[in-house]
Amino acid sequence: MRRRFADSPPLSSGLAGLATIIILFVTWPRGIVATPLAEFHLFIALIFVVMAAVDLLLHKSARQAGLALQAALTRPWRLDATLGNKLLATSVAAGAVWLLYQHAAIYQDDWYTRFTGPVRDYFALIFAGLLAYVVLVDRLMIEREDDLARAGAWLRGLGRNSGREGQGGGIGGFRNVMLATLIKAFFLPLMYCFALDDWMFFYTNAISLGSFTEVYEFLYRMAFFVDVLFAVIGYGIASRLLNSHVRWPEQTLGGWLVCIICYTPFWQIVGRSYFDFGSEVVWGNVFMRDSPLYIAWGSVILGLMAVYMLSTVAFGNRFSNLTYRGTLWRGPYALTRHPAYISKNLTMWMINLPFIATSFDEAMGNVIALLGVNALYFARARYEERCCRQAADYRLYERIVRRYGIIGRLRRLLRRFRPRHPGRSDVPLRRAR
Repeated sequence: MRRRFADSPPLSSGLAGLATIIILFVTWPRGIVATPLAEFHLFIALIFVVMAAVDLLLHKSARQAGLALQAALTRPWRLDATLGNKLLATSVAAGAVWLLYQHAAIYQDDWYTRFTGPVRDYFALIFAGLLAYVVLVDRLMIEREDDLARAGAWLRGLGRNSGREGQGGGIGGFRNVMLATLIKAFFLPLMYCFALDDWMFFYTNAISLGSFTEVYEFLYRMAFFVDVLFAVIGYGIASRLLNSHVRWPEQTLGGWLVCIICYTPFWQIVGRSYFDFGSEVVWGNVFMRDSPLYIAWGSVILGLMAVYMLSTVAFGNRFSNLTYRGTLWRGPYALTRHPAYISKNLTMWMINLPFIATSFDEAMGNVIALLGVNALYFARARYEERCCRQAADYRLYERIVRRYGIIGRLRRLLRRFRPRHPGRSDVPLRRAR
C-alpha cells in the first residue's frame, strides 16, 4: 500500500519505542534511582521521550495540517469564554476521576492503589499540569472550538447551551469528553499495574535462557510486557501536540460492553462463568518438553505473540481501546484489519487445546466456551470498524486492505488456478424475468 494516510501513526515511532525497550532492558543499570518503582517510571519516561522525539522531529506531528496548530504562541493570552469553557470542562472531568479513585471500592484494593494512591496524593500537581496544557494548546489552535469547549459551554449553561449545529452540540461535546475520560480512568490503572507486575518480575528474577522452555517463557511474558508498556503510554498521553489526541470515543453501549467484558474485573465475573475454556491439559503437558514437536509448536505460539505485540507497537503512542486516534495501515495492519485479535485468538487455541480433555463432554464444553470468546472478539472487531468508519481515511483503508491484504491476495491467487470448464461462458447469465 503506497497510499499515505495523513492521520496515521508513523510506524517508525513505534519501532523506535520497541528498540528503546530492548536496549534499555538489556543495558539497564539497576540502582540508577532510589527504588525499583522510580526506575520503572524512568523506564517508561525514556520510551515515551524517544517516541515523542521521532513524532516531533522526524514526522513534524505538531505541524500537520489536520491539527490546525500555529507554529508559535502568537495569540495573546487572555481568559475569554472559549478558554474558560475548556478549563471548566477539564476541571469537571478531572474531578470525576478523583471521585472515582477516591470512593470506588475496587480502587481501594492494594493492587490498584499502586496507581490510584499516588494520583490522589499528587492530584493538585496533576490538575495544575492539565490546566497548563489546556491553556498552551488553546493558544496554539487556529480553530479553537472543539469538544472540550463545547462541553464547557454546555456545563456553563447548565445544559441549555446546545453548542454549534452539526457538531453534536454542547451535550455531544460533553458526552465525548466524559467518555474519553472514563476510558482513560478505567484502562490506565489496569495497564499500569500489569506493566508494574512484569517489571518487578524481571527486576527480581534472574533470567535464564538455557533451554527452549526458558526462552519461551521469557519471550511470552516479554511480549505482554511490551504490549502493556505501549498501552500505558497511549492511555497516559493523548496530546494534540503529538497528533495523538482522541478524535472521538466509541458511542454505543454494545461497543463498550464487548470491550470491557474482556478486562478485569468483568472478565473474572463473566468470563469464568460463561467462557471458561481452561483445563489442566495445555500444550506444554501434551508434547515432550524440548522435543522437536514441542519446539515447533511453541515457536508458532511465539510467532503469533510477536504479531500481537507488533500490532500494539504499530500504534506508537496512540494505543487505546474504544477510541479513534488515526487510521493504522502499516506493519501487521497492512495484511489484515485485526491482526491483534486474530493472533490472540489463534494463540488461545494453540495454548489451551480445548478439544483435548479427560472426557468428551468436558472437551465439547471447552470448545464451545472458546468459540464464545472468539465470537466476543469478532463482535469487538465489528464495533471498532463501525466506530472508525466515521473517518474517510479508514473507509479508504478498508478498501485497500480488502484488495491487497492477505485475504485479497489469496483470492487472486486462487482465481488463477481455478479450472475453466469448456463451453461455459465467463459472463454471468441475466436472471430471467
